[in-house]
Amino acid sequence: MKVFKKILKITGITLLSLIVLAFLIPIVFKKQITRLVKKEINKSINAKVDFSDVRLNLLRHFPRVTIIVKDLSIVGSAGFEGDTLLYAKKTEASANLFSVIKGKNINVYGAYLRSPRIHAWVNKNGKANWDIAKPSSSTSTDTSASAFKMSLKNYAITDGYIVFEDESAGTYTAWKNVDHRGSGDITADEFTLKTVTHASEATFIQDAIPYLSDTKADIITDIKVNTKTQTYTFKTDEIVLNNLKLSAEGFFRMINASTFDIDVKFKSPSNDFKDILSMIPAVYKQDFDKIKTSGSATFNGFVKGTFAPGRFPAYDVNVEVKNGSFQYPDLPKPVKNINLDLNASNIDGSPDNAVIDISNGHMEMDNEPFDFRFIYKNPVTVQYIDAAAKGKVDLAQLSQFIKLANGTKLSGLVWADAYAKGNMSKLEKFQPFAAGGFFDVKNLFYSAKDFPQPIRNGNMSIRLDNTGGIADNTKINISSGHIEVGNDPLDFTLQLSNPVTTMNFNGSAKGRFNLGNVKQFTSFPTGTSLNGMLNADMSFTGNKEIINKGQYDKMKLDGTASISNMRYVTPDYPSGIAISTATANFNPANAGLSNFSGNYLGSNFSGNGTLNNLVSFIAKNEPLTGTINASVDKMNLNDWTGTSDNTATATTNTTSSSTSSSSPFLVPANMNVTLNAKAGQVVYDKVNYNNINGTVLLNNETVKFQSIRANALDGTILLNGSYSTKNNKVKPDISMSYDIDNMDVQKAFNAFNPIQFIMPIGKFLSGKLNSELTMTGNLTGNMIPDLQSLTGKGNLLLVEGVLKKFAPLEKIAALLQIDRLKSISVKDIKNYIEFSHGKVLVKPFDLKIEDIMMTIGGTHGFDQSLEYIIGMKVPRKYLGNAGNNLVNDLVSKATSKGIPIKSGETISLNIKVTGTLSNPSIGINLEQVVGDVMEDLKDQAKDYAQEKIDSLKAKAKDTIASKVDKVKDSLKQKLKDQLFGKDTAQQNNNPADTSKKSSGGIIKDKIKDIFNRNKKPKDTIQNR
Repeated sequence: MKVFKKILKITGITLLSLIVLAFLIPIVFKKQITRLVKKEINKSINAKVDFSDVRLNLLRHFPRVTIIVKDLSIVGSAGFEGDTLLYAKKTEASANLFSVIKGKNINVYGAYLRSPRIHAWVNKNGKANWDIAKPSSSTSTDTSASAFKMSLKNYAITDGYIVFEDESAGTYTAWKNVDHRGSGDITADEFTLKTVTHASEATFIQDAIPYLSDTKADIITDIKVNTKTQTYTFKTDEIVLNNLKLSAEGFFRMINASTFDIDVKFKSPSNDFKDILSMIPAVYKQDFDKIKTSGSATFNGFVKGTFAPGRFPAYDVNVEVKNGSFQYPDLPKPVKNINLDLNASNIDGSPDNAVIDISNGHMEMDNEPFDFRFIYKNPVTVQYIDAAAKGKVDLAQLSQFIKLANGTKLSGLVWADAYAKGNMSKLEKFQPFAAGGFFDVKNLFYSAKDFPQPIRNGNMSIRLDNTGGIADNTKINISSGHIEVGNDPLDFTLQLSNPVTTMNFNGSAKGRFNLGNVKQFTSFPTGTSLNGMLNADMSFTGNKEIINKGQYDKMKLDGTASISNMRYVTPDYPSGIAISTATANFNPANAGLSNFSGNYLGSNFSGNGTLNNLVSFIAKNEPLTGTINASVDKMNLNDWTGTSDNTATATTNTTSSSTSSSSPFLVPANMNVTLNAKAGQVVYDKVNYNNINGTVLLNNETVKFQSIRANALDGTILLNGSYSTKNNKVKPDISMSYDIDNMDVQKAFNAFNPIQFIMPIGKFLSGKLNSELTMTGNLTGNMIPDLQSLTGKGNLLLVEGVLKKFAPLEKIAALLQIDRLKSISVKDIKNYIEFSHGKVLVKPFDLKIEDIMMTIGGTHGFDQSLEYIIGMKVPRKYLGNAGNNLVNDLVSKATSKGIPIKSGETISLNIKVTGTLSNPSIGINLEQVVGDVMEDLKDQAKDYAQEKIDSLKAKAKDTIASKVDKVKDSLKQKLKDQLFGKDTAQQNNNPADTSKKSSGGIIKDKIKDIFNRNKKPKDTIQNR
């Protein structure tokens, strides 16, 4: 019994310890695993990777530990910016516990994706968005090897959504609600991979033809994998697409990333027509299990050969339906006598040997036959076609044969009798080509639950005609088309001619459309809505080349389009953009805008104008010119841009500004547009601007401001200048000229951030200010001034005001014991300033305070540093005891040095102010001792000018050196090409003649030729 109790006790302690460890280990090692995951991801791929959390779990795949990464996302780069390759709600990997704790040689036995969203995309240039793996380096050491080792035994995807699209091949496939799992010794050279796959909806589209549409798919198969030869062999009888069962066998063999061999055969073991019928989505999704069918159907085919760029395998796919029929038990009539022979084949994979053959298509609804055929072959050369359709369908009777969705109403008549037969590529009569017939739609009506505004009174008549037996003589004509959406009518025409060569088209459209009904035809993102009315009366003319090459500028547009009572709301514009009225007049030369009015964020705006070359600008980024006249009653730009009262702060640190997360507004290229603007009130940052008017020019990636006038801060502003992103897309160039009149000093100081650095004394001034100022520099990504880049000059006129609580003057007043200097009244004080690279030069100016005369000048930095000189002539009567003692002490020291000083009623002082604005240092001496203050100020101005020159020289030197290096490299390369390769003389001349020259003569001639050809660029750089 004691032994049993001891064993029980030990077991209990062990279990308790394991439970404690199960909770403690994930907590203790969380940071270590998070760092490891980030390190491995950054080491492996070139993409933006993010996740919200990393956790450990000992119980999910016990005895192995599970690493769980939450909200893993991989966003592309290098041409795929903003495109999410992968997002997974949870990504899990099971691994050995102790290897995870050590952080080395972590064996991963299982990988699991929960709710992944995968978008695999190949763009038009053939580049894949999943090609993000960093290239391995042969020189890397063992220490750089991955901490994770793949020992996979199983993997799984749960609730996945997978999209693959290849724009270069015209392929698109999407799989929804995917559950997939696989197992096997995946690390072995040869193994069997057991897989099970389910998707609720699978879609496959090739060259705009849907081969699968919302098809339920279940696939179970064992795949024999040979990793050495990259061969995957399979055989299965367990493929089910909707109700169609398939068996398939064969292999894939990867040759390289873009080439693989394939040999696959497939067939449907059943010959039940119902299985083939299930591939029609509208039929399968409506009580398919209750449908009664008869007739037989077969489906089989193969694909064999090599897939490679420009190369395809041979294939043969056959579908045959004989005497098929189907009927819903609760509908009165069957669809019967369905017959179809379809063959798609290519005997050797050559594109011109592709054949599509539907030689016999027939069906009957209520004894009304519908016959069709379509044969197309030699698509590259002769482009032979034999197509025909004949029959009549009464849409009102369709609900007696096919179940429509609840709430759906459909009526109208579709009637066709058209044909085309012959070689379409021939531009002359080689073999007879014939085409003719019609396709009519009459009195179409359609409504549904998600289509509350019905399509009604749909009428269209298409006529097909050919004369002369040549395919290019075919004409297709829609002479009168009409349709109504709700109560909005649209009339249209369209004529097509020369379909083989130019495919000319011309047409017209006239009618109105309620923009609120757009949601019936397309889906909007959450939070997006559109309302309003569109009226149009347009005609258009063009051809196929315009569409294929994007030469939309060559398409002729004439007519008008108008919008009324439009409101557009999106998550980005939650307050909504409202357009009360807008009319656009189009002609081949330009687009005119008139009667434009609307509202955004409480701003009522209106405008008119003309834009030239608008279509070419949109389609091909060709130059856009024109003039727009716009006005707005009030505008709060803080609401428009998200700027708060405290955000627009200029920076003096170029490093921090360059790393800003924001991006500046980029001025569009290829624009020469004039905007004449008026505004009643504009609020930006902390300033209200009233009665604004002026002209804005958009030209050459630059915004130019011309005579912009406004009332602000109790005064007026006149602005001229420019903002340009032509040369610097990160830190835009600015050039501004201000003329400020009678503005409140305190309001201006608090409102305009640069003034706080250029004129810091403004903090202690009250009164009115006039100023003229010009400056150049750069803005940061946040669209605020980079102060270190600003260079300029101007003048400041203090019309009338008071200066008080100014620390330098308060210290001087304390040292001289002159209280009247602590708060002084000033009037008509004008000084001239220059500023560059964070430093301001204040040129000497005179200031009189009662009988006290001062000459002031110097420099201060944007960092609040001071270096000023004040020449002061102060009557002795104003000096207090401390001031008189200071002067007497200075006289005594001067006399002891042999400098004769004669004290009179007026004392001339030389005062130096250094330190900072808030903590100044004051040095006082006698003018007779240190010399004339004006000489000191001249020297200071010279030093400022020299610093400015040196800075500009350094910048210019760096620029020139960079360009000279480029030219040197170019010259070196050309010399190398001429001496050792690219010998154009021997390519273009007689070899025998060339050989007569000695090698030394050839080399001399070539060296001379090289440097003669490059003299001009060299001189150009030197002259800059």
